[in-house]
Amino acid sequence: MKNKKTLIITAAILLILLIGYRASSKTSSETSSALSYDEIEYTAVKDSISVSVKGSGSVYPSDRRTVKSETDGVVEKIYVSEGDSIENNQVLISLKSKSDSNNQIQTKELSLNIEKARKNLNQLYDKNSDLTIYADSSGVVSGLKIKAGDQISINYSVCIIKDTENAYVEAYFSKEQYEKIKIGDEASVFLTRYFVTESGVVHDIDSTPIPLGGGIFGYRITVKITNPGGYSQDEPAQVTVTNSEGSLINMNNGKISEMKGNNVSTSRSGKVKSVNVKNGMQVTKGDIIAVLEEEDTELQITEQINLIEKYQTQFNDLQEGDTVYSPMRGTVLSIAVSEEDVVGRTSVLMTVADLDMMEVVLAVDELDITKIRLGRKANVTSDVFKDESFTGSVSKISMEGKNQNGVTTYDVTVLLDERKALMSGMNVDIEILADSRSDAIVVPVDAIRKSNGNYMVTVRDESGNASDIEVKLGIANKNFAEVISGINEGDIIVYGKIQNKSSSMFNGGMMSIRGGR
Repeated sequence: MKNKKTLIITAAILLILLIGYRASSKTSSETSSALSYDEIEYTAVKDSISVSVKGSGSVYPSDRRTVKSETDGVVEKIYVSEGDSIENNQVLISLKSKSDSNNQIQTKELSLNIEKARKNLNQLYDKNSDLTIYADSSGVVSGLKIKAGDQISINYSVCIIKDTENAYVEAYFSKEQYEKIKIGDEASVFLTRYFVTESGVVHDIDSTPIPLGGGIFGYRITVKITNPGGYSQDEPAQVTVTNSEGSLINMNNGKISEMKGNNVSTSRSGKVKSVNVKNGMQVTKGDIIAVLEEEDTELQITEQINLIEKYQTQFNDLQEGDTVYSPMRGTVLSIAVSEEDVVGRTSVLMTVADLDMMEVVLAVDELDITKIRLGRKANVTSDVFKDESFTGSVSKISMEGKNQNGVTTYDVTVLLDERKALMSGMNVDIEILADSRSDAIVVPVDAIRKSNGNYMVTVRDESGNASDIEVKLGIANKNFAEVISGINEGDIIVYGKIQNKSSSMFNGGMMSIRGGR
């Protein structure tokens, strides 16, 4: 009985092994019959080829900022809504400080301090203005003797400014004529030597009678005329004054007097800090002649300026803490608070961004990162806008990689040329053009093999003979490679490929040469 049972078990095991063997043999046979080794002929042609790096990422504004509170308080009013366009320094939110009463007191005190400091500063400026010596008329500087470092006293004569633009003619009139003449009356001056007449005005009158000889007395009248530069002192002249009393002619010929000059003197004593002119120099009324110095005043002015700046900064801090301004021109992305919310210092109030400048950050494999350069163009596509095309360029390449699970990637930033309807956070696919060639000889990558460190292809001649040819390659993508040398356009390249009979040539992994490279 035991032997019979053993025979039955043994027979069952043999049956199972036989069935498994037949099934295995059938599968192997079917697999072998489904695959075939095909020889492929390819004619080398000239075409364009490109290498690109692809990746995916999300679109975000390149300039995105978080607006925070600068004080503890309550949100009093929000002036914008999500999606609103905003300008730089636009008011976004007003806050009511928890210590408003204390702030008001501090603000009033600072305002008073600023006003007092400015008053003191103005007084110091007034005092210091006496240290600056100005030209009180236009002309030529003469008689200047001071230099930097000199100590001068009050009412010291610094220089004389001679009026070179005008000439002054002195003539004598009778008492009866003199009494009819006033300063500012029109006058004409006939210069006998030059036989020309110049227009002028009465500049000065002198009530002192001057004996002219023969018991005759005259009264001096000075007329100012424009001097074009050719009239000299003591030139003879005849003067006629015209007013409502008629035309009054001088008793005898007058003459051009000595050039008039204005004396420039100091209103206070001090040490000469700088001299801004020199003798013979033409100056205009109001020009600085020299500057004196008084160390105490200069120091006090500096102290008051610093004090005003200190008070103003404190005042601005109190004022600005209650009003939140936009840090940029852009769009409000989100608002994190509501009116009447209590916020603390550095609390996030809202997020704003410039949606006109959008970017995508891609993680590029270390094998591809060397193919990318700044400024390279990129094509951008979005599943949301399938019929829309976008473009951009590489604006930043990270110099430090990130390693995760043994794979190192580098961040590459692509700046979009125009976002169109893309919104922040949308996913896009990016293709960065790394390199391209036009009019290049290209062959399938499958036709190239490596032997002893060299790249080889098999070429068949017109007689049908095949020979291995060494080639030099240029750029390559996953389907095709550029051949720089070794073969010519029109050469027949042959290579073998394992083909799945159940699939077409294109489904089996081959790519049409005209299908894009």
